[in-house]
Amino acid sequence: MKPALGLLVLFFLTGISFGQNMQLRQEALTLLERANAVSSPPSLPNLERTVTFRVLDSATGPQQGTFTRVVIQGTGRRDEMTFGSYHLLNVFTGHGLATVRTSNVMPPAPADVLRLTPIDLVRFDNEDVIYAINSSETNGHPAKCIEFNTIVGERTENNERCVESTNGTLAREKIGNELIVNSNFFSFSGELIPGRIEYSYGGIPRLDITQTMTVLKHSTPNVLAAPPNAQMRHFCKTYRRAFGRYMPQPKPRGGGSADILVRGVIGQDGKVHDPVVQRSERPDLNAQALSIIQQWIFTPALCDGKPNATNASFVLHFR
Repeated sequence: MKPALGLLVLFFLTGISFGQNMQLRQEALTLLERANAVSSPPSLPNLERTVTFRVLDSATGPQQGTFTRVVIQGTGRRDEMTFGSYHLLNVFTGHGLATVRTSNVMPPAPADVLRLTPIDLVRFDNEDVIYAINSSETNGHPAKCIEFNTIVGERTENNERCVESTNGTLAREKIGNELIVNSNFFSFSGELIPGRIEYSYGGIPRLDITQTMTVLKHSTPNVLAAPPNAQMRHFCKTYRRAFGRYMPQPKPRGGGSADILVRGVIGQDGKVHDPVVQRSERPDLNAQALSIIQQWIFTPALCDGKPNATNASFVLHFR
């Protein structure tokens, strides 16, 4: 699976162990490679992608948001996100990035929308142990569902990925507490894209996403013009990532283990600013997680040799 960003631990593996059936694993790899291929075009035209999403929050009631991406191939792209009081407008060109934003850290729901669209394509890694491929059904269509365990340290997750049999698309993923259901696939430039994505976490529906993609035949001259009052950022010629210097961990506690994913900005001062909880297995520990993260100190990232603020994600392990 794709690893979450945070404390980095490297495991050097000489091969796949756990007594796997290698023929079964190869069949699973072939199914997932096909799913990636049918949703990954060899080339794309100039395009506009429009996403509408509804956040299903029982506390505040449903909230609507939109995201658009205009791509001029070989020239640049324009992204715009609107969700409540949050607004982001980015224009990427060969000269750098022009950005206007109401906050340095994107709220959790829009961040998930960017992660899940146009489609969340993944791979199997060494920690994924495949034990069955079952015939099933997703969205009313026959599918092959790959059952596997993901083993990370002392923790084992029982996961599933389902590939539709007729068109080979990735129709369903159950990874840990996350459930992603892709449906209403449409064809665009030789790829199959889900017109609807439903996202749940911990058995609770969180997002209902719809999206369209259209060929951009006539772009307006100012589509890649810098927005008024935009902050201008250049691309780094040399870059060094931030390094942790002081990162206290949650103290051992009873009640089982839980992971909390936090996003924030590592500032030029090396401190974590504006942290938000992205995903949490124990919401009652969220406040403690945010308090711990704000104690962390980093050697800041360097852009062309100068301290540079950078967005980052952190996983806190409560044991």
